[in-house]
Amino acid sequence: MKIVILDDELEFSKILDKKIKAYCARKDLLYDCKIFSSSKSLLSEDLSSVQAAFLDIDLPDLNGLEIAAILRQRYPEMVLIFVTSFIEYAPSGYKVNAFRYLLKAKLDEELSSCMDDLQEKLYENNRVIQIRQKDRFLPIAIKDILYFEGTSQRRVQAILTCGETIECLGKLEDYDQFLSEQGFIRLQKSFLVNMQYIDKMASYSAQLRNNVTIKVSEKNYKAICRKFLLWKGMNL
Repeated sequence: MKIVILDDELEFSKILDKKIKAYCARKDLLYDCKIFSSSKSLLSEDLSSVQAAFLDIDLPDLNGLEIAAILRQRYPEMVLIFVTSFIEYAPSGYKVNAFRYLLKAKLDEELSSCMDDLQEKLYENNRVIQIRQKDRFLPIAIKDILYFEGTSQRRVQAILTCGETIECLGKLEDYDQFLSEQGFIRLQKSFLVNMQYIDKMASYSAQLRNNVTIKVSEKNYKAICRKFLLWKGMNL
């Protein structure tokens, strides 16, 4: 696990670092942490390999919420955790998709469960599927797949969030069987879609975040909508 800690109270940062290190030792996890005491020094670093940032909110220059907004723009996959003495800041965290809040006064009570949740989150972010091609298997992160389209009986295209198209061997049913429990939904005979990229369903169509519209099976429309809404409710 590679993390950064930003807090102008160096002693607290050392305590937090020590507690996270002890957690990782118990879980047999590799741990790499860098401590920052100022917002400017943090932002001057290349943090592209950092998985999570523990940020104090009440800082003398840029506050933690402003730092989080910059980090979210630069590193969309970074997990942001606020460590604060003031829980009233919590509603503002929704604007930057904060993962958790840790109260400094309750660090011993809350840190372990926060770290458990962080491990689960990082695992989800790194799940991959092995795409079968003519002469190899190609690992692709599940979160990077927008949808699959069946183009023939044994040919499938994987459309990635970056716009790239990957040609795959196999039937769409094979991918459906594996990915139905990973947040994918079969909208119709030829399309298997990652539900995290569906903005809405209406009028027998699904609107994706990249402005692609896919027709939904009229026969199974109610069941498909029900499954999508159930998934969405569980992932708010």
